Amino acid sequence: MAYIEINKNNFFKNLDYFSNIVGDKKKLSIALKDNAYGHGIRKIARLCIDYGIENVFVKNDDEASLIRNYNFKTILVLYGCNNIKYTKNTHIAISSIQQLKKIKKNSKIELKIDTGMHRNGINVIDIENAMHIIKYNNLKLKAVFTHFASADEDSTQMQEQEKIFLKAINTVKERYEYKFKIHCANTSAVHKINNEQYDMARIGIGAYGYIDLVQLKNKLKPVMSLIAEKISTRTINKNETIGYGSKAYVNKKNNFKVSNYDIGYGDGFFRLDENKIFTLENGKNILGRISMDSLSVEGDASKIILFTNVESLAKVHNTISYEILTNLSPFLKRKIVE
Repeated sequence: MAYIEINKNNFFKNLDYFSNIVGDKKKLSIALKDNAYGHGIRKIARLCIDYGIENVFVKNDDEASLIRNYNFKTILVLYGCNNIKYTKNTHIAISSIQQLKKIKKNSKIELKIDTGMHRNGINVIDIENAMHIIKYNNLKLKAVFTHFASADEDSTQMQEQEKIFLKAINTVKERYEYKFKIHCANTSAVHKINNEQYDMARIGIGAYGYIDLVQLKNKLKPVMSLIAEKISTRTINKNETIGYGSKAYVNKKNNFKVSNYDIGYGDGFFRLDENKIFTLENGKNILGRISMDSLSVEGDASKIILFTNVESLAKVHNTISYEILTNLSPFLKRKIVE
């Protein structure tokens, strides 16, 4: 069966890197959302605990429920709802005044401020109203945070957002006893702010070995490898075809050995057609169109490595690493290796 390998040493090296930047691993909050960017939420949660990570964030309550027994200090639920299963370490991210009004009384919340991304968060002009609701409903304000729109490409815009955020923080402090944490940085932003000013940094794709800042790519190690196992092998001749389509792949040699492997677009491995070529790390190409459950490669190896670094595959599909990783099926077995 096709499977995923999770490299523990690489993951820990990445966490070491970010711990050194922010000053302490206790200041890291690691993204476990979207099945830990495809790496497997439970596997990565266990590694986080082993490393000493205290804070993580997830997409919704379904994900939070998978890791509630892992003894994290905080689990931030980014897209919470009113019927969320609260526990002592559950924090709900507040993204609008409407959501704030619906949250159960006495809930632990983290208030998101919209400083310019214009996606989610409380508008700066609504902070006073938000603080009134928080006090009225006896909500426990555990943190205030924001998200930068372009930390990986435009430092000027990011700096403007940070100024707005710090001003917003002062407004909150004027209206609430200051015991809450403050955080704003993601993988790229930790390289561009004064991390001593903040209590935490939210590390997403960087924990898994990728970063959009070109000058820093060699600082991180990709954590995931995708491996497929052979289903069958056959020898075909010149002008015979492989896979779907009469012209998708026409063989050019006699006595050509080709094998089929047990991964396809049904497993979240994006479909290739005759207009896209992807060369594996062993120098062999995927031949013809990828099927729902399998693909073909020259040779008869018992296993093939689809990637140890997903960036080259992302380029073939004209997309980003995140999309390739998060689309991989949760039913693919994940194995931790060192």
